Amino acid sequence: MSERLKLAVIIGSTREGRWGPVPSEWIAEQAEAHGDFEVDLVDLREAGLPQYLGERDMWATPERPSEPVAGLGERLHRADAFVVVTPEYNHSYPAQLKHAIDYFMHEWHAKPVGLISYGAGSGGVRAVEHLRQIFPEVRAMTIRHSLAFPMYWEKLDENGEFTGFADSEPFAKAFLDELRWWARALVSARKEAPLPA
Repeated sequence: MSERLKLAVIIGSTREGRWGPVPSEWIAEQAEAHGDFEVDLVDLREAGLPQYLGERDMWATPERPSEPVAGLGERLHRADAFVVVTPEYNHSYPAQLKHAIDYFMHEWHAKPVGLISYGAGSGGVRAVEHLRQIFPEVRAMTIRHSLAFPMYWEKLDENGEFTGFADSEPFAKAFLDELRWWARALVSARKEAPLPA
């Protein structure tokens, strides 16, 4: 059996009361059960990135970045693939998620990104479409499959537990199968030659 792929699942919201950890933990469990992934659950709330991007932390400078930036950068660097879980705020993704993407460059290079969203009627698909425009600029590629959870609060039971994950499991398998395919292909490509400048 091939070595397991390193997958970073990124919780893209830092708001108080956010629902993001729920689908993030679920897809992390699905990925572990899939068998081909070793999962690192990355919570941007805990990453502690500085509010302002200073010269010391910019990816273009050789200087050692601050500790929070170096710590998150190392986790992203180790990953062979990413799943980004995002809400939709005002027809787009959260500012903190864009902030985190912009701190790094080489860490994203030639790696696949799967997108999961949640929100009102659209389930966050506008946030996903905006992220599809962002990731090519850091030379990552988004996979075609995505997962969305529209009006998720309508599927909470009396204990506040989400009841809709069972319906999504077949879609999660297809999502992870595609992510695995791209991750293995790009791991091989990166070993063969660096991404051209």
